[in-house]
Amino acid sequence: MRGSHVILIMLVLGMSALTMVGCKDGVPQSELDEFILQMSDLDASTQADSLRAIAAAGMPRAAFATYMTGNNFYLTAGDTARVNGWGSKQANALLDSAEIYFGAAVAMDSTFVEALVNLGSLWDDRSEQLSSREDRDSKVAQAEKYYRLALKVAPLDEKARCNLGSLYLRQRRTMEAKAEFQQVLKDNPGSSLAHYNMAIMFAEAKIYREAISEWELAVKNDPDGDIGERSRDNIDIVKDLMKTQVPNDEKSKH
Repeated sequence: MRGSHVILIMLVLGMSALTMVGCKDGVPQSELDEFILQMSDLDASTQADSLRAIAAAGMPRAAFATYMTGNNFYLTAGDTARVNGWGSKQANALLDSAEIYFGAAVAMDSTFVEALVNLGSLWDDRSEQLSSREDRDSKVAQAEKYYRLALKVAPLDEKARCNLGSLYLRQRRTMEAKAEFQQVLKDNPGSSLAHYNMAIMFAEAKIYREAISEWELAVKNDPDGDIGERSRDNIDIVKDLMKTQVPNDEKSKH
């Protein structure tokens, strides 16, 4: 899964052991963050009842409640997909429910960036299902559409831009992916998320020293968060991988 307030998987590498990045904990930064934190303190039944009541009460918290309900379906879809894959009926049904709620949140507030990002993320996940090339391309196009709508509302949104870059990277549109990550770093040089993604790009290209440098910057900017933790794990994995590789000049001797 990708997107904000949900697990932010940037890219599944060929080096399958590399860990993927999750949502970053920290002090709430917005009204939405505060709302989610408040609702997260409730038990599941009370939370569901509260979200339904708030959703029926009107803006702006109605959009927040609708979005969070969609997020709950999306998180459950991710848990289901880890066991059964994105192509399973259960995961698809949960994605359908998440899409309905995210779409409803956007209908309430067309500038709801987080909901737009998660709609992009949702279609991004659907593109990983086994299907025809035409069907996958259509789903990728939907994902790109929502990321671009989010960026139209908030050009500096790092999650939308990094997810768009990761989408390009999976399509082997490397220069376009790099441009998105670099734009995030131009706007916010301390973006641990952008540095993490740059590292993924370098690691997939087997430019391991550059990847390590980018992960080190991610750790520097997020020392106690999830991105920093995952970056440290990936640094260790890549360093171990580098130790097992035989230099080209050594190969030529045999």
